[in-house]
Amino acid sequence: MRALLSFLVLPKTISAFEARHLRRTNRLALAFFALHVPVLMGVAWMNGTRPWLALVLALAVFAGPLVACVSLSNPRSISVVHGMAAMFFGGLLVHFGQGPIQTEMHFYFFSLIAILAIFGNPIVIVAAALTVTLHHLALWFLVPRSVFNYDAPVWVVAVHAMFVVLESAAGCHIARSFFDGVTGLERLVQTLRRNQDLRLLLDNVDQGFATIDRHGILSVERSRAFDRWFPDAPDTIFVALGSLAPDFAIRTQLSWEALVDGILPLELLLDQMPKRFATAETHFDVTYVPIESVAGESPEKFLVVITDVTAEVRREVSEREWREVLHLFERLTSDRSAVQEYFEEANALVAVITGGEELDRTTLGRKLHTLKGNSAIFGFETIANICHDLESTVADGRQPTATELVRLSDRWMVVTSSLERFGTRRRIIELEEHQQAELEEEARLTSPWLLPRIRDLRLEPTRRRLDLFAEQAKRIAERLGKEVDVEIEDHGLRLDPRRWAPVWGALVHAVRNAIDHGIESPYERAVAGKNPRGRLVLRTMLEAERFVIQIEDDGRGIDWKAVEARAIQLGITPSSKASLEAALFRGGLSTASETTELSGRGMGMGALLDATKLAGGVLSVDSEVGHGTRLRLIFDQASMVLDVSPLAERASRSPAAA
Repeated sequence: MRALLSFLVLPKTISAFEARHLRRTNRLALAFFALHVPVLMGVAWMNGTRPWLALVLALAVFAGPLVACVSLSNPRSISVVHGMAAMFFGGLLVHFGQGPIQTEMHFYFFSLIAILAIFGNPIVIVAAALTVTLHHLALWFLVPRSVFNYDAPVWVVAVHAMFVVLESAAGCHIARSFFDGVTGLERLVQTLRRNQDLRLLLDNVDQGFATIDRHGILSVERSRAFDRWFPDAPDTIFVALGSLAPDFAIRTQLSWEALVDGILPLELLLDQMPKRFATAETHFDVTYVPIESVAGESPEKFLVVITDVTAEVRREVSEREWREVLHLFERLTSDRSAVQEYFEEANALVAVITGGEELDRTTLGRKLHTLKGNSAIFGFETIANICHDLESTVADGRQPTATELVRLSDRWMVVTSSLERFGTRRRIIELEEHQQAELEEEARLTSPWLLPRIRDLRLEPTRRRLDLFAEQAKRIAERLGKEVDVEIEDHGLRLDPRRWAPVWGALVHAVRNAIDHGIESPYERAVAGKNPRGRLVLRTMLEAERFVIQIEDDGRGIDWKAVEARAIQLGITPSSKASLEAALFRGGLSTASETTELSGRGMGMGALLDATKLAGGVLSVDSEVGHGTRLRLIFDQASMVLDVSPLAERASRSPAAA
């Protein structure tokens, strides 16, 4: 019964298309019924059955549809009234058509029942069928001659009713089919319109849109931007990406296979998908959006959104370069000589790295690592990032290509241009070199006690370098979410900046290691019972006729077992503490679990050892797990300056040296 009612009763919602159709059909039906008035009068006149009565009764029946059209707002309700009125008009036709063809007049009922299917509403057919059945039954009792032109028994009425039921069943089916067909056509039209709107949208956006299934197969519908970037109509997203960035496509396919396996959460896997690739001139971002599926099941479709972010990348590069220029200006105003020395050393490193001479992996890695560290100190992030990328290439076991090296040389030309704008290509001192020499000679002859102080003009306070390291240590700690207090003890010592520049340049690796590997996070330190803020001490001092540079932290200390295990992996078998310390400074040895822009390649400490040996010094390290590490660079006091007696005297008077 529920299925029958569902078939007969239409959904409550009346679409705009159905409303327009019913309004038009109802108006036509009203006009059709209006014509019945003169027709019925004519039939009555021809059969002598009182035309004026036909006029009155026809107008009475016509009043029903007319009032319904005026007063009812629901077009379906008006249609039902039309169905009932049609049967009443049929009854009048049969009544006033009494005569030899009165029986044939009954065909009007069957014709009208069929025509009523045009309303597309089975209830209209049902209402008409009930009306004609009750009409025949009532008049058969009251006025038999109004229905049949002979004395028909009741079973004849039943036969007529049976035929009405049969046709009504067929009429209901036709009406419902008409409704469903029209509704389906309307849905199709709406779908086509939505598709046209969607096509218009896809053709006018700057992003590449496409859908893929779990196998990466692309759908036919794609945005115009997608087709413009991938014009060869690829079958899969991997082929599409491979046409622009083969390496990116391979990484994408590998990540997608993990996603399809579904072992890890979908959100995590989507977040780990490769996101950005670049061609010669264009940068693209790629995102994947799962399309909703049955609750609890993995999505079968994904929306791929590819965005041209070239303008954004260029803006970021421009902002970064502008920040570098500002940082350079700040450095120049606070320490012009340090910037000059950075430029001279970095210029030499860039010349060696990009000069075309093939270097062994260890040497190239150390030079890149040193250039990266020094550039980071002076705020040249772009140079540091390029060096990091080149380090990754070397770590993968291959030599950088000419194109990759051109990135470094081109960027260095930009840095050089910035330096030239501020006049730092030539060394700026208070006196010309010959004037300095003349002044020293004059002091030696006339005022020997002034000679050490005049010579000091050539030297650089170690405090200046230690301040730079302190600043970098704090910046690295902030990036890593750590807290550190940096103490500086320079003891008023001064050095020849040119002679000691390589040592200072390499020492940056030790500072970075102390923060990255040594100092723990505030949480780890709190658990270990330490002050959440780490402590880093930077010292230069004279000790037993030795000049010492010392870096000391109170971090986690060196894990010597991890060093030994890593050394064994590299084919080294430490047999003593000295050999274990030597392994620590071997190129390529790192206990870090991952490589970052800060550390993890094992090149920095090797570079520091080389610079220390070149300056005639030795390295020593003292570390205790859980308590920290002390790194000492030890040189002969005589290597500092030609005449160190004033420095020794000044250091001996320093309270810190006491």
